[in-house]
Amino acid sequence: MIKIFRHIRQRYISEGKTKKYLLYAIGEIVLVVIGILIALSINNWNEDRRASKEELHMLKAIEIGLEADFTDLKWNEKRIISSIASADVVIHSLENNLPYNDSIPDYIGDMMFPVIFEHSTSAFETLKSKSINLIKNETLRDEIIRVYGSEYSYFLRNESSIILDENERAIRDLFSTRFEESYVYDLNASNSKPRLKPLNYEVLKTDQEFLYFVKSYRNRLNLFLNYHYRQKLLKLVKTLIMSIDTEIKNIEA
Repeated sequence: MIKIFRHIRQRYISEGKTKKYLLYAIGEIVLVVIGILIALSINNWNEDRRASKEELHMLKAIEIGLEADFTDLKWNEKRIISSIASADVVIHSLENNLPYNDSIPDYIGDMMFPVIFEHSTSAFETLKSKSINLIKNETLRDEIIRVYGSEYSYFLRNESSIILDENERAIRDLFSTRFEESYVYDLNASNSKPRLKPLNYEVLKTDQEFLYFVKSYRNRLNLFLNYHYRQKLLKLVKTLIMSIDTEIKNIEA
């Protein structure tokens, strides 16, 4: 093909047809430019396809992680509800001078059974390493950053300070002189059956320090459940899952 073009140019030059040569040369340049533009367009199209495929892969990975996180949050929610109910039983028993029965250690153990949000950020960390701009939907991108970048951190800080640290302090400083032992679990049971057996149940009935702790800890659990779980993270994670699912369907359409 190149030889044919060269032969045509040489023929025009030898015949003195300068005008035709110039027009032909311009046409040839135009064809070359069009060819380059077509090649660039194909290359850009391939790049867009690769980027879209990678974005889809990342969104699906993030969605899987969020669904696992949501499942863990819902399980924790049930455990905290159980702990609050057990605390209410303990408070009622102490304040109403009810006789001791063998379920008391179970209620106290269940009240003090700590739950920890076991979350995964591996997909988000992978996204950050590749570039957060891989997510083309700016609104969705901001939503992902908000949940992983600030809301998870905020939740975990409060989980530690409001619940876990106070739980550990009480077991160490308050329960050590009032109970036989701590960390008694039946790991073969579905709920681990935590137990805290008091040394003297009758003394606990008039132990203001212990009663104050139980009531305050119950209030802490209630606050964490209704605000940090229900009003905040559960709603945010569920909303983000729905947003990602919608975006996945749009990309695959």
